[in-house]
Amino acid sequence: MIKNYLLISLRNLLRHKSFSTINVLGLATGLACCLLILQYVHYELSYDKYNDKVDRIYRVRYDNWQNGRKTFECAAAVPAAGPALKNNFPEVQAFARLFPVSGVMQRKTPKGDLISFREEKLQIADPSVFKIFTLPLVRGDEDKVLEGANQVVISESAAKKYFKDTDPIGETITFWGTWDLEVTGVMKDVPDNSHIKFDFLISFSTILKQWGEDLETSWGWYDYNTYVLLDDQSKLNAVQEKWDDWLANERKAEWEKYNSKQAFILEPIADIHLYSNLLQESEPDEQGDGDMVYFLSLIAVFILIIAWVNYINLSTARAVDRANEVGVRKALGARRPQLMKQFMLESFILNGFASFIALLLVFISLPYFSDLTGRPLALSLTDQMWFWLTLLGLMVTGSLLSGIYPSLVLSSFQPVTVLKGKLRNTTRGILLRKGLVVFQFVASVLLIAGTMVVYQQINHMLNQDLGFNMEQTLVLRGPGVYEDSLYSNNFESFKNELLSEASISQVTSSSNVPGDEIFWTRGIKRLHGGPESYTTSYVVGMDYDYVDAYEIKVLAGRNFSRDFTSDREAAVIINKSASKVLEFESPEAAINEEVVFAGDTMKVVGVLDDYHQMSLKNIQQPMVFRLTPTNDSYYSIKVQTAGISSTLGRIQERWNQVFPGNPYEYFFLDEFFNRQYQSEQRFGRVFTIFSGLAIFIAGLGLFGLSSFTARQRTKEIGVRKVLGSSVKGIFVLLSGSFMKLVLVANLIAWPLCWLVMEQWLTLFPNRISISWWVFPLAGILVLLISIITVSYQTIRAATANPVDALKYE
Repeated sequence: MIKNYLLISLRNLLRHKSFSTINVLGLATGLACCLLILQYVHYELSYDKYNDKVDRIYRVRYDNWQNGRKTFECAAAVPAAGPALKNNFPEVQAFARLFPVSGVMQRKTPKGDLISFREEKLQIADPSVFKIFTLPLVRGDEDKVLEGANQVVISESAAKKYFKDTDPIGETITFWGTWDLEVTGVMKDVPDNSHIKFDFLISFSTILKQWGEDLETSWGWYDYNTYVLLDDQSKLNAVQEKWDDWLANERKAEWEKYNSKQAFILEPIADIHLYSNLLQESEPDEQGDGDMVYFLSLIAVFILIIAWVNYINLSTARAVDRANEVGVRKALGARRPQLMKQFMLESFILNGFASFIALLLVFISLPYFSDLTGRPLALSLTDQMWFWLTLLGLMVTGSLLSGIYPSLVLSSFQPVTVLKGKLRNTTRGILLRKGLVVFQFVASVLLIAGTMVVYQQINHMLNQDLGFNMEQTLVLRGPGVYEDSLYSNNFESFKNELLSEASISQVTSSSNVPGDEIFWTRGIKRLHGGPESYTTSYVVGMDYDYVDAYEIKVLAGRNFSRDFTSDREAAVIINKSASKVLEFESPEAAINEEVVFAGDTMKVVGVLDDYHQMSLKNIQQPMVFRLTPTNDSYYSIKVQTAGISSTLGRIQERWNQVFPGNPYEYFFLDEFFNRQYQSEQRFGRVFTIFSGLAIFIAGLGLFGLSSFTARQRTKEIGVRKVLGSSVKGIFVLLSGSFMKLVLVANLIAWPLCWLVMEQWLTLFPNRISISWWVFPLAGILVLLISIITVSYQTIRAATANPVDALKYE
């Protein structure tokens, strides 16, 4: 019996090739899109899950209030928070602090060769980091590798880079030109799906030795990513409540003294990648977005449902064509359950074939999709059992959902009615098909309008006036190794040599450049008047030429000047936001006023207009600018784009002469700054591509449905043509019903789209207002797509010979 069902099903699918092709293509495309998006979603949700104790690891987030105003939310805490938790709460089994640093790492080989690289993935860490995180050691004992000062554990990648095939244990590498570090361990590379990555772990005792033991009890220096491990019996809310009470008692006097408040909130480590967007995130450029993952998941669901809807629509539309088959088989004794089994088997065969094609599409497109999303996505035949179970589940679910209703409809036909030909003019199932078509059009309008809003927001962020000029700006990373006594003269010589180049107009040094997160913070308050307590400000060290080179507007006062010798020691410049927080009536009112900054009394000599140090996703912060002409972090160079290759070569030649042994590293500021929008740009591209594919699948179903509609009305069309109807009139007749459905879909989709996109736009402090014309334009585009889709079949039917139509049965 099963063999008979199988043969009949295959014969029916092969006989109706257009129906089968449309369904298989639609289902395969929908499944492939869904599986690709699920690959991305699964990867985003997998962050930090490689840790064996992931459910018990929490990061200590630091929130601060001053003068009743919340001044910041920071991913890094103070060094005293970890020991306080461990020493006062038995629920805390261990804590680890990781202090991020960067700079030049060097190793001198036995032959005297110097291996030198600038390293960005370094952390100064407590020894307990190995008790909290799953960091397998290839060499070394985790209880001893970071016990003493000047010890370092390196990753396998770093070991190959600096030591090649030799054993690194016991060898020495030098950091910052002054720290000689003994390699005591080698660990496996930190997985890509970790919110914090590092190739070097330097012992915490190293900075205690360099900067003093008082660091352990500091509640003010918040650059330390602090993690705690709770026991498996503790509840987060209970521990948080006890911790808050302890802080309120222990820190009360200090808070009242400075009119401030601190909160240290325990965050589950598994939530950090998608749901944390704080200051000093460990991997800000790779930070995920839970809302974007949610939106992409919705698109995946939409695409799959649209593909299944196509199958249901086409199957029920073909019900009349198969009515005679059902009538004959019932007359010969076939029962309804037997017919349902056959039609469900057809659904399983078609969905199975579509799943196979979808799998091939996934294998082919996954490398391109990986590049598009910026995530290292790969498909393994053995390691990703969830993928194969998902594919099987979707195939079975799709077969049941898309096959159950058509099988019920087809198997319910009465043989007497069918064989008498009374089913030809039935309207059975039309209402359902119309409802499903409306759903497809609603989804299409949502996706098109959503895509336009996404791109408007991205373009708004990319093209907004940032308050500074970053065009034609080349930035060099400053040297990490040099002799302090010679640096000032060497830099001035380097700067003068660069300015002698005709292609270079300006050179300036600074502690930060736009797009680089500021970690240098200090308290500031007015000496007379204003808020009683200090306000946290973000500090940029710059030379005399920084403001002019970046064309930052001076609202009041002046820039730092060589004519004022006191500027270096006793003057500051603030931005407009800082003048407001300090409660000056206007920028002009701040000029020559005295402020207490980092414990010293200084004079405000200028107020700069607010500019976007970070992306438009961040709010403006109070900023203070100090004159530090000997900055060694960044050198900004204004260059002509013509002949840039030769200019770079000449800059490198002078660099190697002045700063030998230092890596020559540069970037163009516009690319560096706009990297902050990579996640939004990637989301926009992914959103657009899959929206287009969803509309393609919907159009494919509409094409099939219109072809069956035209075929069912063939005789009617012939009669109308004989009676004088024009091609235009018949085209309007056949396509009119679909156009009405598009109009209904627009009325439903517009408010839904507005609600969804308004929710998405709340993620951005600096956002657009949704333009009213987006929705009619999306509706018009869907209408045009629909007309183009159905026009082929309707025009073909309208121009056919009426004699052939009248003979059609």
